[in-house]
Amino acid sequence: MKVLLVAACLLAVASAQVESSMVPGARRGTFLNGIQQMLINATATFYPDGENMMQTIKLAVMTARNDLCKINNRQEVNNPQDHNSIILGKTCKKAFVKLYNEEPDRCGGVFCDVLTDFEIKTKESLTRLISAEYDSDFFDIIEESFINPIMEYSCRCSGKMMDAWMGCKERIGDADIWSDILLNFGGFDTAAEYLGGRDWKDYWVDLVANRVPWEDIETMLERSMANLCQRNTDIRRGDVKCYSYLFDTIIAHVNDHMNSIGFLPAERMGDSISRVPGVPAHCTQYSNIDSGSEGHCSEFSDCHTTILESMHSVFEKFCVESCKDYYQEKFMGCCTASLILDEALNTSITNVANEIKEIYVELFPENESAAEAIRASFSKSHQHELEFMRNPTCVDSDISYDVTPCTEGDMNMEDEDPCAGLSGKAVRKCKKTQKTNCSGLSGKQLKICKRKAKKGGQ
Repeated sequence: MKVLLVAACLLAVASAQVESSMVPGARRGTFLNGIQQMLINATATFYPDGENMMQTIKLAVMTARNDLCKINNRQEVNNPQDHNSIILGKTCKKAFVKLYNEEPDRCGGVFCDVLTDFEIKTKESLTRLISAEYDSDFFDIIEESFINPIMEYSCRCSGKMMDAWMGCKERIGDADIWSDILLNFGGFDTAAEYLGGRDWKDYWVDLVANRVPWEDIETMLERSMANLCQRNTDIRRGDVKCYSYLFDTIIAHVNDHMNSIGFLPAERMGDSISRVPGVPAHCTQYSNIDSGSEGHCSEFSDCHTTILESMHSVFEKFCVESCKDYYQEKFMGCCTASLILDEALNTSITNVANEIKEIYVELFPENESAAEAIRASFSKSHQHELEFMRNPTCVDSDISYDVTPCTEGDMNMEDEDPCAGLSGKAVRKCKKTQKTNCSGLSGKQLKICKRKAKKGGQ
């Protein structure tokens, strides 16, 4: 959601004010109405006549689709799957064709599926978002149309797709796109200073294949999926995945943040983001957040506090006794614990951020100071949040939180300690939970859990 808000802000600056017959579904003055105005401008830019996508984008999508949809096109005669790929090259195309031919997932067909959906469904999705009357409807559309299908695919296929890429990326330079399209039509400076005298194609192929931190990205993806795709075992029945819990957590935080800085919500009669049933109002209002020069925000540009910065205010509420139950349920469930206690995941995130910063500085040396400031700020904030959430410590009270990972992920194997990184009451509560909570497990995980519980009782 942080990304969506930033993108919306950038879109407001970049998009021209194009006349459009589309009207926001949310009432005037609400934050949602402002977002919808931005989406209307974007829609008018991408669909100049109201129906057809602008020609440059349509041509690019058509070119990519004609090339990549050969992966999905298996015929007995003149098999397109055997044809070369301008974008992927022969080796990588062959790897993804192999994945596509593996039933039932057909993971390698994602390129064609995404491009086809983009061409056919983008206008429909934008129209639905613009027409939403209420915040809850808007977020439901995002979850239904984007989050769920993306995550369902990623849980099945992201690991297989990454394996295929890691096995073929060394031959990505064989693809014709480098010389036939990018070099001839991309307008790139083939004598740029950052090339250091190297051939343009050689430099970029080496960067893409070898210098992008793919091993850390692979670890980050693998660990993210392991945590996000597991069942939320805080819920005893059903098969609710952790990505659904974390999406709801983000929305709760966004609502609390918007309420605190004075954005007017788009609510149904009787609903209120400022009044969560059974939760004191002060638990979801952050008093130390800058809400603009007049104390309220009627437009997105009036407020400059980011969702990330408001986490400091959230942590203060963790230490209010009457708010503990709300934050334990909404923010500190087992899905959150799984993510923040995953050392491999968080190390890979830091490594990727550092490596990408180095590549960026090489390409744009004039921005080195700004890039380093952003990296340092991210690193400091990321580490601070991890340290607090792994072991929430309240100086003036004995409030503590249960920071125990879900019991059906892969963090509870014998060679890993799900309570690592905790201390004090938090670690005692976690270990107690590990000793007693084997409900809902089966097979190997149940045996491991019972064996640990037995050892703990000796």
